Amino acid sequence: MGETLHNVMLLAPEVCITLFLCLLFIVDGLFPSLRSNRFPMILTVVACIASMILTAKVGKTPAAYFGGMVVNDGFTTFFRYLFFFTAAVSSYVAFGSKEVEAKSRIEFSLLLLCVTVGMSLMASASNLLVLYMGIEMVSIISFVMAGFRRDNLRSNEASFKYLVFGGVASALMIYGFSLIYGLTGSLNYSQIAASLIAAQGNVGLITWLALVLIYSGLAYKISAFPMHFWAPDVYEGAPTPITAFFSVGPKAAGFAALLRILLTVFAVKTGDGNWKAVEGLSLTSIIAVISAATMIVGNLSALGQTNVKRILAYSSIAHVGYMLMGLVTLDRSGITAIIFYLIAYCAMNIGAFWVVGVVSNIRGREDLEAFRGIGWSMPVLGTCMAIFIFSLTGIPMFSGFIGKFLIFGSVIKSGGFLWLALLGVLNSVVSLYYYVKILKSMWLDKPETEESLRLPFYHAVGLVGLAIPTIVLGLYFTPILEFAEKTLATLL
Repeated sequence: MGETLHNVMLLAPEVCITLFLCLLFIVDGLFPSLRSNRFPMILTVVACIASMILTAKVGKTPAAYFGGMVVNDGFTTFFRYLFFFTAAVSSYVAFGSKEVEAKSRIEFSLLLLCVTVGMSLMASASNLLVLYMGIEMVSIISFVMAGFRRDNLRSNEASFKYLVFGGVASALMIYGFSLIYGLTGSLNYSQIAASLIAAQGNVGLITWLALVLIYSGLAYKISAFPMHFWAPDVYEGAPTPITAFFSVGPKAAGFAALLRILLTVFAVKTGDGNWKAVEGLSLTSIIAVISAATMIVGNLSALGQTNVKRILAYSSIAHVGYMLMGLVTLDRSGITAIIFYLIAYCAMNIGAFWVVGVVSNIRGREDLEAFRGIGWSMPVLGTCMAIFIFSLTGIPMFSGFIGKFLIFGSVIKSGGFLWLALLGVLNSVVSLYYYVKILKSMWLDKPETEESLRLPFYHAVGLVGLAIPTIVLGLYFTPILEFAEKTLATLL
């Protein structure tokens, strides 16, 4: 009994979210009038803040619990903070959104909290079955969220495509898990790693097939090549607050699962604190090729787009390629750079989609024409979008530049993948073309009509709140890097 209670206490942040979920159900049943106001979204923000407080309390002592199937370490703590923050901001983005109908606000909050629990489970899983449960929890509810606007054909199409791609990816991944279980006799990460190490380089074709299948499932979650095709249509069809959440939350959860599996199962720690692939698994060259392909496909596909949501969708694919570069060397500096990049990416990407949502509310569409002259009509909105765009491009003085600098630097330092770093720089230059198209429309093109526009105060506060760390982290980033290093130091 005492051990069970201890396990539940370590799971306190997720339990807190679940309790707030139950509270939302009760409130919906007893007070249906609250469905038409912003109370559910406010309660969601409160739930996320409470869970972050609990995360700070339970994350001090690394431990494995529930028979070693779940771990509570610095790595889990970091991603819990990231997930809860993303969910809270996404709920705030939905304030006043015409796409999230007033009658559906409580459903939006319920679905958002459910996905957040699943993402947290993905980051803390140390067992393939628990990981699969977390991924399915995130995926199935995400299908519903993508089709949130039931009367909109694009939203229905987004949900259907997300479902089809998700079903295929899930089937491939679970088959890969079954192959790993057949080879090693276990689903626990530590025992699988021990079996692979004991093989002493005798890695057969079945192991490689399992790796490919598992990668297919995780690549789908992070929208990496070649499982990226769903992202542009889903991002365009889903309501913008949900798209903002998709672009950061589930993607970060996919990276959490990928990093933990790679570093604890298919790689071993060396004496200098870095990692090397298990003998017989030459992963670095493969990761480099995937990273390069993801960058190129994302950036080149964005060049001809006129819908800003699709531009940002392809941009998010390209950024996955940049982050994958940090895995190429399997050293501490590269992994630390990925963690920093995820923090920077969270602020600048949610901020960019937030601006798209505001413009969509005002003008009813999301193409470049809808952005004409809006920088002069709403200077705060235009300035914040410029900050997010500059950061996404990787221009100095912004957090995105520091993230790319750290990742590219780790690759160059390794000495073996200079071509990949140069390709990353070239891709960043290419991305400038489609990012500048947005700024040109906002600041250089004259509006169609001389309309008087006003940015709601709560939107202005939120956008400025994301723009400030985007600038600050580009100038003073040492504390975040130290936090990232501590995150890796306690990885179980």
